[in-house]
Amino acid sequence: MKYFFLLPFVIGSVGEAVAQSTPAVQYPQLSKTLDSLAYVDQWPMQRMFKQEPDSAGRDLVQVEKENFARHQPLLEKIVRRYGYPGIRQVGKTSANNFWLLVQHADAYPTFQQQVLKLMLPEVKRKNADSSNYAYLTDRVAINTGQPEEYGTQVEYKGPGLGQAVPKSLRDPARVNQRRAAIGMEPLENYLRMMTQMHVEMNTPKAPNQ
Repeated sequence: MKYFFLLPFVIGSVGEAVAQSTPAVQYPQLSKTLDSLAYVDQWPMQRMFKQEPDSAGRDLVQVEKENFARHQPLLEKIVRRYGYPGIRQVGKTSANNFWLLVQHADAYPTFQQQVLKLMLPEVKRKNADSSNYAYLTDRVAINTGQPEEYGTQVEYKGPGLGQAVPKSLRDPARVNQRRAAIGMEPLENYLRMMTQMHVEMNTPKAPNQ
């Protein structure tokens, strides 16, 4: 049986993001709030990635969706009060967590578009991560029926568990130029990594593992 499981795109970096701390930020309490929200955001995915069931028997995919929906109004309040919480405001880790939370607000594409517009000048000021901007650009594109720019949002096609391929892509011949311009690896490397993660997540583990 083939499982098509779309990762919410940042397994790996999120664990580091929640664990690290950044001193001397403008809004330390907001930083703590974002880190806490990101921990809740990532908990179901980490369990699923490790193939560990919820101790209460809940559907972790549904728990994940409920968390995303619960967090979006809080993010909207944060933006109204603080504007875009970038590296100088909350530190690199918490700024990354804010982006991650917005990335998962797929039920609210208008809000994602709003944040994307706020993010662009912060990227130019080096107050936000350019690769995060690329991921959110593609997320907004998919959620509004447009082709991706960077190929970050994937689905899995082919025999077995499938291979990662972009859901859609504008001008594929130049995608690696666009990716290189913001410091991203070639698309082929990224797709191999996503395929490997997908296979690992969907291959049943032995009971003693």
